[in-house]
Amino acid sequence: MTPSNQTTQGAQGQQPQGAAGANANAANEEATRLRQRIADLEQEMETRDTRATERTQAVQSQVDTHEQRAYEAERARQQRLARIQSGGQWMLAADQAMEQGELGVDNALGIADEDFSVVRESASTYGQGTVVVQAERIRAQIAIARDAANRRDTYAARIALQNAGYMLQLARAASLEQSGTSNVLLNP
Repeated sequence: MTPSNQTTQGAQGQQPQGAAGANANAANEEATRLRQRIADLEQEMETRDTRATERTQAVQSQVDTHEQRAYEAERARQQRLARIQSGGQWMLAADQAMEQGELGVDNALGIADEDFSVVRESASTYGQGTVVVQAERIRAQIAIARDAANRRDTYAARIALQNAGYMLQLARAASLEQSGTSNVLLNP
Protein backbone atom coordinates (compact mmCIF):
# COMPACT_ATOMS: atom_id res chain seq x y z
CA MET A 1 0.00 0.00 0.00
CA THR A 2 1.12 3.37 -0.83
CA PRO A 3 0.68 6.40 1.30
CA SER A 4 -1.63 7.89 -1.23
CA ASN A 5 -3.83 4.79 -1.01
CA GLN A 6 -3.90 5.11 2.73
CA THR A 7 -4.97 8.70 2.44
CA THR A 8 -7.67 7.79 -0.02
CA GLN A 9 -8.89 4.97 2.13
CA GLY A 10 -8.63 7.15 5.22
CA ALA A 11 -10.68 9.84 3.57
CA GLN A 12 -13.16 7.29 2.39
CA GLY A 13 -13.25 5.72 5.85
CA GLN A 14 -13.93 9.10 7.38
CA GLN A 15 -16.84 9.83 5.09
CA PRO A 16 -18.97 7.11 6.55
CA GLN A 17 -18.05 8.37 10.01
CA GLY A 18 -19.08 11.89 8.95
CA ALA A 19 -22.45 10.61 7.69
CA ALA A 20 -22.93 8.65 10.89
CA GLY A 21 -22.03 11.75 12.89
CA ALA A 22 -24.53 13.81 10.93
CA ASN A 23 -27.16 11.12 11.50
CA ALA A 24 -26.25 11.04 15.19
CA ASN A 25 -26.52 14.83 15.40
CA ALA A 26 -29.86 14.75 13.60
CA ALA A 27 -31.06 12.00 15.94
CA ASN A 28 -29.86 13.98 18.96
CA GLU A 29 -31.59 17.11 17.68
CA GLU A 30 -34.78 15.12 17.07
CA ALA A 31 -34.55 13.58 20.56
CA THR A 32 -33.97 17.03 22.06
CA ARG A 33 -36.90 18.45 20.09
CA LEU A 34 -39.12 15.54 21.20
CA ARG A 35 -38.04 15.95 24.84
CA GLN A 36 -38.89 19.64 24.62
CA ARG A 37 -42.26 18.82 23.04
CA ILE A 38 -42.95 16.31 25.83
CA ALA A 39 -41.97 18.92 28.43
CA ASP A 40 -44.23 21.48 26.73
CA LEU A 41 -47.13 19.00 26.67
CA GLU A 42 -46.57 18.09 30.31
CA GLN A 43 -46.59 21.79 31.22
CA GLU A 44 -49.76 22.29 29.18
CA MET A 45 -51.41 19.32 30.92
CA GLU A 46 -50.34 20.64 34.31
CA THR A 47 -51.81 24.05 33.46
CA ARG A 48 -55.06 22.41 32.33
CA ASP A 49 -55.17 20.28 35.47
CA THR A 50 -54.63 23.38 37.60
CA ARG A 51 -57.44 25.21 35.80
CA ALA A 52 -59.73 22.19 36.09
CA THR A 53 -58.96 21.92 39.80
CA GLU A 54 -59.66 25.63 40.28
CA ARG A 55 -62.96 25.34 38.39
CA THR A 56 -63.91 22.26 40.39
CA GLN A 57 -63.13 24.07 43.63
CA ALA A 58 -65.15 27.10 42.52
CA VAL A 59 -68.13 24.92 41.63
CA GLN A 60 -67.82 23.02 44.91
CA SER A 61 -67.71 26.32 46.77
CA GLN A 62 -70.91 27.44 45.03
CA VAL A 63 -72.57 24.11 45.80
CA ASP A 64 -71.52 24.40 49.44
CA THR A 65 -72.88 27.95 49.58
CA HIS A 66 -76.19 26.88 48.06
CA GLU A 67 -76.43 23.92 50.42
CA GLN A 68 -75.76 26.19 53.39
CA ARG A 69 -78.39 28.67 52.22
CA ALA A 70 -80.88 25.87 51.65
CA TYR A 71 -80.16 24.51 55.13
CA GLU A 72 -80.60 27.94 56.71
CA ALA A 73 -83.81 28.58 54.76
CA GLU A 74 -85.24 25.22 55.80
CA ARG A 75 -84.26 25.76 59.42
CA ALA A 76 -85.92 29.20 59.36
CA ARG A 77 -89.04 27.67 57.80
CA GLN A 78 -89.21 25.06 60.56
CA GLN A 79 -88.80 27.79 63.18
CA ARG A 80 -91.59 29.82 61.54
CA LEU A 81 -93.88 26.79 61.64
CA ALA A 82 -93.07 26.29 65.33
CA ARG A 83 -93.83 29.97 66.03
CA ILE A 84 -97.08 29.75 64.07
CA GLN A 85 -98.03 26.74 66.20
CA SER A 86 -97.07 28.52 69.42
CA GLY A 87 -98.95 31.70 68.48
CA GLY A 88 -102.00 29.63 67.59
CA GLN A 89 -101.90 27.88 70.97
CA TRP A 90 -101.74 31.21 72.79
CA MET A 91 -104.67 32.53 70.74
CA LEU A 92 -106.63 29.36 71.57
CA ALA A 93 -105.81 29.75 75.26
CA ALA A 94 -107.06 33.35 75.16
CA ASP A 95 -110.24 32.29 73.34
CA GLN A 96 -110.92 29.51 75.85
CA ALA A 97 -110.33 31.90 78.75
CA MET A 98 -112.80 34.40 77.26
CA GLU A 99 -115.29 31.59 76.70
CA GLN A 100 -115.09 30.96 80.46
CA GLY A 101 -115.66 34.66 81.14
CA GLU A 102 -112.03 35.60 81.82
CA LEU A 103 -111.07 38.91 80.24
CA GLY A 104 -107.44 39.06 81.41
CA VAL A 105 -106.05 37.67 78.16
CA ASP A 106 -103.71 40.52 77.28
CA ASN A 107 -100.59 38.54 78.27
CA ALA A 108 -101.54 35.51 76.14
CA LEU A 109 -102.39 37.72 73.18
CA GLY A 110 -99.13 39.65 73.66
CA ILE A 111 -97.14 36.41 73.43
CA ALA A 112 -99.10 35.37 70.34
CA ASP A 113 -98.45 38.78 68.78
CA GLU A 114 -94.72 38.41 69.47
CA ASP A 115 -94.73 34.95 67.84
CA PHE A 116 -96.31 36.34 64.69
CA SER A 117 -93.94 39.30 64.71
CA VAL A 118 -91.04 36.83 64.58
CA VAL A 119 -92.82 34.84 61.84
CA ARG A 120 -93.25 38.01 59.82
CA GLU A 121 -89.59 39.03 60.12
CA SER A 122 -88.33 35.57 59.22
CA ALA A 123 -90.68 35.23 56.25
CA SER A 124 -89.62 38.67 55.04
CA THR A 125 -85.95 37.71 55.29
CA TYR A 126 -86.50 34.56 53.22
CA GLY A 127 -88.81 36.10 50.63
CA GLN A 128 -92.07 34.45 51.60
CA GLY A 129 -94.45 37.29 50.89
CA THR A 130 -97.64 35.30 51.45
CA VAL A 131 -96.53 34.37 54.96
CA VAL A 132 -95.56 38.00 55.63
CA VAL A 133 -99.02 39.20 54.59
CA GLN A 134 -100.81 36.55 56.66
CA ALA A 135 -98.64 37.25 59.72
CA GLU A 136 -99.48 40.96 59.46
CA ARG A 137 -103.18 40.17 59.16
CA ILE A 138 -103.01 37.85 62.16
CA ARG A 139 -101.28 40.54 64.19
CA ALA A 140 -103.98 43.04 63.18
CA GLN A 141 -106.70 40.61 64.33
CA ILE A 142 -104.83 40.02 67.60
CA ALA A 143 -104.71 43.80 68.13
CA ILE A 144 -108.47 43.96 67.51
CA ALA A 145 -109.02 41.09 69.97
CA ARG A 146 -106.86 42.79 72.62
CA ASP A 147 -108.71 46.05 72.19
CA ALA A 148 -112.11 44.30 72.37
CA ALA A 149 -111.07 42.33 75.47
CA ASN A 150 -109.93 45.56 77.13
CA ARG A 151 -113.37 47.01 76.34
CA ARG A 152 -114.93 43.84 77.81
CA ASP A 153 -116.45 42.93 74.44
CA THR A 154 -115.79 39.18 74.45
CA TYR A 155 -117.91 38.60 71.35
CA ALA A 156 -115.82 40.98 69.18
CA ALA A 157 -112.60 39.64 70.73
CA ARG A 158 -113.51 36.02 69.95
CA ILE A 159 -114.60 36.89 66.39
CA ALA A 160 -111.22 38.60 65.85
CA LEU A 161 -109.45 35.50 67.17
CA GLN A 162 -111.57 33.30 64.92
CA ASN A 163 -110.50 35.43 61.93
CA ALA A 164 -106.89 35.24 63.10
CA GLY A 165 -107.24 31.44 63.32
CA TYR A 166 -108.37 31.29 59.71
CA MET A 167 -105.40 33.42 58.65
CA LEU A 168 -103.13 31.23 60.75
CA GLN A 169 -104.20 28.25 58.64
CA LEU A 170 -103.30 30.19 55.49
CA ALA A 171 -99.91 31.18 56.91
CA ARG A 172 -99.19 27.59 57.92
CA ALA A 173 -100.21 26.29 54.48
CA ALA A 174 -98.03 28.88 52.74
CA SER A 175 -95.09 27.92 54.96
CA LEU A 176 -95.61 24.23 54.28
CA GLU A 177 -95.89 24.74 50.51
CA GLN A 178 -92.66 26.70 50.21
CA SER A 179 -89.46 25.57 51.78
CA GLY A 180 -87.89 28.81 50.60
CA THR A 181 -84.88 26.95 49.23
CA SER A 182 -85.83 27.29 45.59
CA ASN A 183 -85.63 31.09 45.67
CA VAL A 184 -82.36 30.95 47.55
CA LEU A 185 -80.86 28.58 45.00
CA LEU A 186 -81.96 30.65 42.03
CA ASN A 187 -80.72 33.91 43.51
CA PRO A 188 -77.18 33.40 44.82
